Parts: sequence; C-alpha cells; structure tokens
Amino acid sequence: MAGISVLPENVANQIAAGEVVVRPASVVKELIENSLDAGAANITVSILQAGRKLIEVKDDGSGMGPEDARAAFLRHATSKISSIEDLACVETMGFRGEALAAIASVAKVELITKGKNRETGVIIKADGGRLSDSEEAASPGGTVIRVKELFFNTPARKKFMKADYTEEAHIIEAVTAAALANETASFRLSVDEKEILFFPGKSPLKERLRIIYGRETFDALLEAVSCSDNIKVYGYIAAPSAAKNTRGSQRLFVNRRPVASRRISYAVYEGYSTLLMRGKYPVTALFIDINPSLVDVNVHPAKAEVRFKDEAAVYNMVKKAVASALETAELSAKPRAEGFRAGTVREETAVREAAEKYYGRESGALFESPKVSVETASQAAPAAPRRREFSSIRVLGRIKKTYIVGEDENGLVLIDQHAAHERVLFESVSASITEGKIPMQEMLLPEILEVTAPEKRVIDKNIPLFEKCGFAIEPFGEKEYRISAHPLITRDKMAEPFVREIASMIINREK
Repeated sequence: MAGISVLPENVANQIAAGEVVVRPASVVKELIENSLDAGAANITVSILQAGRKLIEVKDDGSGMGPEDARAAFLRHATSKISSIEDLACVETMGFRGEALAAIASVAKVELITKGKNRETGVIIKADGGRLSDSEEAASPGGTVIRVKELFFNTPARKKFMKADYTEEAHIIEAVTAAALANETASFRLSVDEKEILFFPGKSPLKERLRIIYGRETFDALLEAVSCSDNIKVYGYIAAPSAAKNTRGSQRLFVNRRPVASRRISYAVYEGYSTLLMRGKYPVTALFIDINPSLVDVNVHPAKAEVRFKDEAAVYNMVKKAVASALETAELSAKPRAEGFRAGTVREETAVREAAEKYYGRESGALFESPKVSVETASQAAPAAPRRREFSSIRVLGRIKKTYIVGEDENGLVLIDQHAAHERVLFESVSASITEGKIPMQEMLLPEILEVTAPEKRVIDKNIPLFEKCGFAIEPFGEKEYRISAHPLITRDKMAEPFVREIASMIINREK
C-alpha cells in the first residue's frame, strides 16, 4: 500500500469541481453569484452549444485589481468571510472561495476585469488550472469571464452531459432563479447568439413571474404572506388550476438564495391540502427571510441546501402562507355550495365511462391526500389507489367544472374529470403514433400558444416531432406559436395542453 501524500493542487481542484461544477448551469450559477456579490446592476449571460463551447458572464460590478484578480483563481480565496464566526451570519451569495478555482481546473477560462478608480483593466487566462501571467487590458469596468470547452480535460465528466435542450433548460433555470431573487438587477440570457430572456432592472417580482410563465399562469397567481418575530414568508403561489405535471415550477429562496428542501416542499403541499390532484405540482415562488444566525448555508458545496435551527417553525410558516393565500382567494378545501351543479343522467354515464377507461373497471384513484407522516415524507411511497367498482357510483354533481362528486356504498368519491379525459386522449394519440397514422383536423380559428423559454427551445428543435403527433405548429412572434391543426381525436382547446405536455416530457426525459 502506497504511503499517504498530499494531492497536487490541480487534482484537488478537479475533485472540488466534481462537487461544485456538475454541468454548465453550475458554472452560470456560480459566476452570477460572484457578479451579484460585486454589486452588479446589469448581468449578461451568453452561451454557445448549451455551454459546451462557451459560457460568458458580463457584469458592471465593482471589478478587481490585478492582485485580487489573480487571487480569485486560488482555492479558498474569498473576500466574503475571514473567520469561523463569519459563517454564522453569511449574507453574501458566495463565501466558500472555491468556485472559480474549480471551474478553471476543468475548462479554459479568461477573466477581464477593471476595479473602481483604475485606469486600465487586467486579463488573466487559465488552461485546465494553469494560470497565465496577468496583462493590462482595455475594459469599461466590471468583469467579464469566459469559460470555454468545459470538461475538455475530463472526458468522463463530459460524457455525462445531457442533450443540448436539457442543459439549456438548466441554464435558463439558473438565470431565472437569480432574476427572481434580485429584482433590482437586470438580467439577459442569449443562447447561440439569440436573446431568449430579459428581465429589466427594478422590475417587480410579479412582473418577472409573468415573463417566466406567461399570461395564463400569471393570471392565476395568488400573493402569499406569513410573518412572525424571526421569520417572514412571502411570494406567490398559483391556483390549483394552474398546477403543472412536473416540479420544475416550484421555487424556494432562503435569504434570496435559491435552495431545495424536501421538508419545506412538503409544507407547501400541506398548505394546498386536498386541492391538488395526485401527480400535479403547484407553481410557487416563495421567499423565506430569516436571521442568518438561524440558518446554516454551509451544508452543500453548491450551496443548494440549507439547515434551519428551528425547522418546525419555518415549516408551519410556509404552510400557513400557502393556506391563507388559498383561503383569501376562496380556494380552500372547505366544502362550499357555490359552484356545485347537480349532475344529470348524461353526465353520470360519461363520467363513469371516462373513469373506467382511465383507471380500469376494477380500480380507481380517488385523489385523496395520502396520510404521510412529516418525518418520513421524503421516503414515503404514494398511497395505493383504493379499489372501487365505478359502475356502482352515482354522480351527485360537479364542482368548478373540474371535479365530479359521486357516492357509492363506501362513501363519497371525487374524480378529476379533466385527468380522466386527458388520459383517454393520450392513449388514443399514442396508439395512432404507433400505427403511423394520425388524422389531422384544421382549426377554424388557430390557437396562439405562449410558451416559456425552455418550452420554446424544445419546440424549435422538435417541430417534426410535433407534426408527427398531429399538430401543425409554427413560430408566431418571439414567445408564441400558432397552432393551426391538431389530431382529429382531440378538441381545439386540447391542443395547448397537449403541446405543453410533449415539450415537458422532452425536457424532463434526460434530466
């Protein structure tokens, strides 16, 4: 067995890169955080080939002098903290002092920066961790960092990168999260020399959510607020009708830092109570402001997770904020006579047939909230659907044109009629694709589809696939598409959700 030795600096940096630089979006996130900590008011991100060829982040922040610019490439070199006590009250986005060193160890990096009150700037290059001598360079101020040929010297890492649209979706999310958390700064994102995102400086949070989600989801947003002495929860959630098929629209920020927390995500679901059908995920952008001494941000190398000193208090505040927003909008789970329409014989037959096609005659998912203990929520499996004979259900009525209420010998039954209908249509389209023939129906009035940035990238690159699925779709403006035909078996108004579902499946297939 070989003796113990200290690893060379470049090897240590590449090991650190494995934790910090997971994919191109990781680079974008770290560089944006550096720009924000430098006080930048305008941040521009440009990428080529999904970040494989180039990632460039340009800002108008405070910049650096020659000495600091060179020190920035050293591991554990930072201006954010200087003692162990500082970790207890970190307020900056970055503080570990290892991001740039990690990035430079697995890419070719060029840094151009100019500090305040300096006449000239400085340029430093790094090639796989090897630094060049610094030279004077013309610079208007601020900092420009170009990261080229990411993972060029680590083929194994490069091999695990996903398709371009998947990597682009992660980059879009990194920029989007930064823009939501920093309303005073302007953000631009260009992909392959085409601008796809722009958040004007000093634009409010709700306006930025409109840019991200489009008008339909924007119109369903509800303001959520809950406060105590040490914790403030605020932001927006969307009505259950705007729920998505994936978790990608759930965003959580702690002291303006985007984080992930299973526990807090579960609090959001608890706030929605029984209003969300199984398999649907709410649209949320929630912010938790808390005393820095009550939260530990030094849990994950990428600062993606946090640990609360009093997690139960935060959990309850988030749950309260969500539930209060829904109650204010009269969307709480309390039974209400308003909006309930008595069923008819025709409806009863249609619902039973749809339910049996969706779930099978012998079993049914009743969309009841699973009783999962908070302590084991992240590991608990979904509750198994209860078996129930749909032919014995008597329809009582309908709520909000969404849920069918019925009863049988076991009690009340709640069925999401849209889910049942969508499932029938989905199976019909799938069968037609397999057979290679999908009759198309021209639409009398073409439908205009407003899309998010990730959806646009996917649709642009997969127009032939949508045509194969029976849709005639073409660009119609910067963030819109014109749908002029749809599969014959679907209704006109079903074209939009089908196109979105296909785009979502493509994005999430390789995540």
